[in-house]
Amino acid sequence: MIELRDVKKIYQVGDEEVHALDGVSLMIQDREFVAIIGASGSGKSTLMNIIGCLDTADEGEYLIDGQEVSDLTEREQSILRNRKIGFIFQQFNLLPKLTAFENVELPLIYQGIASSERKERVTAALQEVGLGKRIDHRPNQLSGGQQQRVAVARALVTRPSLILADEPTGNLDSRSTNDIMDLLQKLHAEGNTLVVITHDNDIAAQAPRRVQLLDGRVVSDTAEAPMTGKGGAV
Repeated sequence: MIELRDVKKIYQVGDEEVHALDGVSLMIQDREFVAIIGASGSGKSTLMNIIGCLDTADEGEYLIDGQEVSDLTEREQSILRNRKIGFIFQQFNLLPKLTAFENVELPLIYQGIASSERKERVTAALQEVGLGKRIDHRPNQLSGGQQQRVAVARALVTRPSLILADEPTGNLDSRSTNDIMDLLQKLHAEGNTLVVITHDNDIAAQAPRRVQLLDGRVVSDTAEAPMTGKGGAV
């Protein structure tokens, strides 16, 4: 599904060049669950932005489902993001004046989906994450864990082939962290390709495959059975 070949991303900071990604090559298969782990400044967020078509590489190639992303126009990349990729962010990124239903509905409106189908798909997505009775609540009426569940539903509603989760438990307490990780495990078991970006070893340990970045390079890539139970307790 995902293939990166010697990808480089360089930022100019004053007089200095910062190599955020320095020759990353990585392949992720359909239906894999992969954790990309690294400390702040390791390049993991830059890598997520490139995988999610939010940014482009300065050098190298990035293919998704065999399509070279650099060959696409900005509009085509936007369409690809909206149809193939579901995003879950640490900050939830919910619009405060909209209800849970309306927040989840937004990407379907952008796709031009008819109202009747939108209602059916949004309701199903919110039920999937356990918020079927909270569809009319606004973000300030929901706990942090519930807000993240809304964000997960929003990622699911377009039926993407890839879910990208950037520090999805970073703003949550331990109980909500357990709930969100259980939900992500369930989504993976249902056949979704899942990439989780994290600095937390306990979260990463729940993924069957872990890719570690350091200074913009892949320094380890291990695939094995998950090492933890709920909540990532070692």
